[in-house]
Amino acid sequence: LALLVSSAATVGAFTTPRTSFGPSIISAPVLQLQPIAQRTCVSTPLQLLKNDMTTAESKPLLKAVENPADIDNGKNDLIAPTIYALYTAALIYIIYQLRDAIVAPTLGSFALSFVTGALIWDNLIISIGSFFFKDIDTNPKKYQILKWLSYPRFTFHAVGVPLQCITVAEMGKFAGVGFLQSDIVQIGIMVAAVALAIADRVKFAKSPGIEQTIWDKPPFGALERDLVKFGYVEPDFAYVIPAIILALSNLLVGIAALKAGTDPEVAKWMIFAGLSALIGNALPGNINTFSGNLGEAGMQFGLLQAARIVFGWM
Repeated sequence: LALLVSSAATVGAFTTPRTSFGPSIISAPVLQLQPIAQRTCVSTPLQLLKNDMTTAESKPLLKAVENPADIDNGKNDLIAPTIYALYTAALIYIIYQLRDAIVAPTLGSFALSFVTGALIWDNLIISIGSFFFKDIDTNPKKYQILKWLSYPRFTFHAVGVPLQCITVAEMGKFAGVGFLQSDIVQIGIMVAAVALAIADRVKFAKSPGIEQTIWDKPPFGALERDLVKFGYVEPDFAYVIPAIILALSNLLVGIAALKAGTDPEVAKWMIFAGLSALIGNALPGNINTFSGNLGEAGMQFGLLQAARIVFGWM
């Protein structure tokens, strides 16, 4: 008992005490029957949970916890939402710069601004949800508020991402990419982008919707466990297809523009945008929760630099 109480007291002041090390754990048969000399000494009980729960050291504590989602990761609760707050600030800077960069407005420049705004909302809601909605498990009103604030996250993102392919097409035309000089191709891309956006939302309307993301699987020391946000009830690969198409379009059109040689500067920024999105979303595991949004911010920054040239002089 003394070991558990003293080690629990070392948890940081800003960590969420999701797991209670009280009488329920003391009464667990595993801890009562195990001799003290055989227990593993750790600086905090949370260190037992940083690795996969199949390890021998973590099994006794896991048995004493009814819901693995309640296990705290032992990290400062402010770190994860602060990262998303920084993403939000960076995107606000980008959309502010777009206002001055776009001299000749087009459908593509509108799509670029719209997607940037959608990403601001996406990161902002994840950030404030993790700052101010920690208690939604026990507060139904806050749960509903955050849920309704989260619906636009998915809708704006899903609608805007395909439309930004129009931005890529206009930039490619400016940079001298051959097939994008055709008005028929440009119109075809517009129609396809709108159709893809509509199909995505029709699919979502037929789905069970969104629900709070529950972190009930290893690794239990992951930083993402401090995020309070919503996700699809039934995640589907089809939802990420538009983002993949957009990232690849940036990269491939950028390479084609570089070969065309009309405006290498635009081409390089398009390649940067495509690689940022692809690499950010390709990183594995719990890193992807943060790198994916960083990659999207990088993509918008690259397209901002291209937009200064394309929509500033068209």
